[in-house]
Amino acid sequence: MNVETTPRAPTQQSRPPTYQLLDTELFRRPTHSRVLTSAERVQISFAKARNIVEFYALSLEDIRSLSQAFWDLYSDPIIANDSGATTFIAIQYNLVIGTILDLAGSRVDSDLRVLLDDLLHYRVQGSFCLTELDHGLDAANIETTAEELADGSGYIIHTPHPGAAKFMPPTVPCGLPSVGIIMARLKRNNIDCGIRPFLVHLHDGKNMQPGVVSRKLPDRGGSSPVWHAITSFDNVRLPAGALLGSADATLSFAQTIWRIAVGSLSLTAVKIVALAYSACIVARYSQRRLTAAGGGSPRPIISFPTQHGPILKALSQSIVLAQFYKYATKAFSMGEESLRVRHGIATCFKVVALRMGLQASLELSERCGAQGLFNYNRLSESFLDLRGIAIAEGDALGLSIRLAIELLQGRYTLDEVFFAHFTNPLSSSEDANPLARHASELLIQTRAMLARHWDNTTPGAGPDERTHRSEHFARLVLPQCKRIVEAIGTSYAYASAVDAGVPEPVLRLFLATEMREDEAWYIEHLGMTQVGLFEAEVQANQDALPHLEEWLEMSGVERYIEVPIMRKEWWDDFVETLPVYKAAKL
Repeated sequence: MNVETTPRAPTQQSRPPTYQLLDTELFRRPTHSRVLTSAERVQISFAKARNIVEFYALSLEDIRSLSQAFWDLYSDPIIANDSGATTFIAIQYNLVIGTILDLAGSRVDSDLRVLLDDLLHYRVQGSFCLTELDHGLDAANIETTAEELADGSGYIIHTPHPGAAKFMPPTVPCGLPSVGIIMARLKRNNIDCGIRPFLVHLHDGKNMQPGVVSRKLPDRGGSSPVWHAITSFDNVRLPAGALLGSADATLSFAQTIWRIAVGSLSLTAVKIVALAYSACIVARYSQRRLTAAGGGSPRPIISFPTQHGPILKALSQSIVLAQFYKYATKAFSMGEESLRVRHGIATCFKVVALRMGLQASLELSERCGAQGLFNYNRLSESFLDLRGIAIAEGDALGLSIRLAIELLQGRYTLDEVFFAHFTNPLSSSEDANPLARHASELLIQTRAMLARHWDNTTPGAGPDERTHRSEHFARLVLPQCKRIVEAIGTSYAYASAVDAGVPEPVLRLFLATEMREDEAWYIEHLGMTQVGLFEAEVQANQDALPHLEEWLEMSGVERYIEVPIMRKEWWDDFVETLPVYKAAKL
């Protein structure tokens, strides 16, 4: 099926750098400004989203095939400029357009082709409505219904009770007409035919469609507003063509929501950029902030290990994770592999990137003292955005539990697929990568722990006592799942960086800091000592410090950032914009 409607996007090498957008009035206007209303901030984020996607000029084929240009968009430094714009792009280009292309099949009629073109060029806003107030992680149990009419002329979509209302997707009128992909239970002659996606017109940009009700939620604290909402349907009639795909199709739920797995990988990549943003902001602030200890000469606070250590750690993580993303997208795009394997790789990436990002955001913010608390310096905002991504496109903990259980049960493995594109076999070797041994041994130890427990199970116990749904399994394994997946993801990240030829100082610092995340395991199983692990990290930091400017340059983000604390002149200009309260002159 050829659905190409625009020229194929240029390669990353030939595409002009996106920092050119920063010279436009739109991108120079700070969305955290005190004089902007929530509605104005949403409109700015919409406009930025349109500008970014126009600049990238992705085609429908790029989105359908998950081309390199598609993946590049989410790791471009411009994508972290405005988290509201990022959210709109992720919904529009992956969840909405991607789902339509994946499920419409050969049914790309003229009306659908026009809609796809409108979505691609942001003339129409798209929403993706899956989860409900009563059904988040258990989205397979959603209760929204789409009853097929007796004559086959269409469907009636309905929210049976308040708990079945769609939760979170932005469906409030914002000036653009909007359509939603609404996941609902197809009912035919009172028989449940499973969850199917339906195209529903939500509003014309100003007025909601009859029967569609959107209740705007309060803005999330500290993060860019996108007007999340609670959306319900009161017996809304849909045409027969509203169903994406065939009503008789034997499509699994996982296939229907496949684009969420894509988003687990692509949307998390945004936070690699945000990690580099935060490190750069704190580095520049720490270089200009002076302190005089004990009456001595003033010196920059970055000279203290407690200040440059977290900065170097965050930079090394962003460099390594960028390579992990490249290898993960290659493995993910291997269409012949099962959905579960590809989703598993995306889960490993998401879980480890979020853990590193959340830790770094807090630590770097603390290194700026009171300045780290204000949104105008981007640090606290970045942390709150990360918390949102931990839930979006699949909750990180829920994904970890599912993946770890399936790996423990031996349903599939990830290594063969992930390492298929590696050029250096030693990159994935447990001898060369202690993080890989850590990951594999955690799986082995957990299986052994379960076996010991089940061997001691009281004779005559029912079969449920020896399954992953038993209370014993829940107590022993569920608390370990995220740790196991983080270990796998960390080993994949390090192996990716080694295979990509990342500089040795980056690798040494990354390895030293990650081994200290579970230092008890390395002491118990590899004969290391706590002091030895600490001294290795100290030495790695010392060796890395001379490379600070080089690493900041490698991140490629500095020219995209303009926050007050980075430079004295920026701070002085910012202070001049603040409201002034003082006594009137006599």
